[in-house]
Amino acid sequence: MQHICSVLLLSAIGACAATLETDLQQAIDRANLLTGGTAFSLGVSLEGRTISLSSGKRQMGIAERAKVMPTDAFAMGSTRKMYTAASILRLVDQGKFGLDDKALPLLDTLWTKLNGTSIVSTLGPKIKDVTVRHLLQMHSGIPDFDNMASRGYQFDHPTEDLGPIKELSFLHAGQGFDCDPGTCGEYSSSNYELLGLILAQQAGAQSWDQYQQSEGLPKDVLSAMPSTSFAVHGPCSKYTDVHAYSKERTPPVDVYSVSCTNGWTCGNLISNAADAAVFVRALLGKGERVLKASSQQEMMSFKPLTQGWSTGLEYGLGLMDMSKFVGGTQKGEFMGHGGETYGFSASTAYSKTHDFGASIVANAENTFAVNRIMSLVYKTVVSHLSSNATVMV
Repeated sequence: MQHICSVLLLSAIGACAATLETDLQQAIDRANLLTGGTAFSLGVSLEGRTISLSSGKRQMGIAERAKVMPTDAFAMGSTRKMYTAASILRLVDQGKFGLDDKALPLLDTLWTKLNGTSIVSTLGPKIKDVTVRHLLQMHSGIPDFDNMASRGYQFDHPTEDLGPIKELSFLHAGQGFDCDPGTCGEYSSSNYELLGLILAQQAGAQSWDQYQQSEGLPKDVLSAMPSTSFAVHGPCSKYTDVHAYSKERTPPVDVYSVSCTNGWTCGNLISNAADAAVFVRALLGKGERVLKASSQQEMMSFKPLTQGWSTGLEYGLGLMDMSKFVGGTQKGEFMGHGGETYGFSASTAYSKTHDFGASIVANAENTFAVNRIMSLVYKTVVSHLSSNATVMV
């Protein structure tokens, strides 16, 4: 009798899991229809199982044979910041430096090699007071290079791969710090270019593009992410079969032939949503798979951004508190990072209460749609997990 009940229980759980996959597929199919053909990649990482789905076409106006596959990678923009933060914190775990150590000595040797002079000449003396923690938490006071000038330059020079020296040159001439280090929170991708230089200098790289970015992450986690890479040189067509359409120009630009470097360590993640969901769950979930528990807690120490883009957003060390985007959740329940780059937008987060990772990526710059889908994904997964728990009881 006990064996029969076990079989029935497993059948019921299997049915619930299948229904979850069906419900999620319907959600992105509907989003594809409502957005006029935007392609989506959707991933959910659960205990013992990863759901990987897709909807739409790799290129607008092409026949059904060009349908996006679940394994297809997309550019994920600032989602990359979680991976960069993880690599930095792994060095902290290894005792290479501390979170409150000054950043300048950790990056200036490489910067000087690349630029000919110290970064103090570029950013001014306040850079001497910036710590690793300031960079990770967007509290350095360094302005954002990611502006209309940098974006316009990239589209005017589509085949040029922009490294950190070039990117930071887009700070306005004579522009100083927006505040003293540690006194304000301001979203600035410049911080994550500098963190990339720390990683590259620590790795002994002689140039920004020689740094092997996957080396900063554990091999067992990377092996579970087969669609993941980090773009350095070449157009997006080198890294993905998915075309994407940027609203930076009219008509929208297909970025397939544009450099996919996307800000290097602040935005060059190429991945499908399933891989991203696996990563965020490994990063923030149980078992210290990526970081020690103490560093996980440091990541989740949120402070609000106090000025500029998304003022009030709670930002940790390479993490956004995404809870407000899903509605009806407690602060700190759903954590991860959003991303938007040329032609693509993404949202990736981990549910602390329910222990799952989720990610959604689109081949259009449509953060509103991505956040709406993520809210639906969160509620759908939680509903099914609750149903499974009821069945098991």
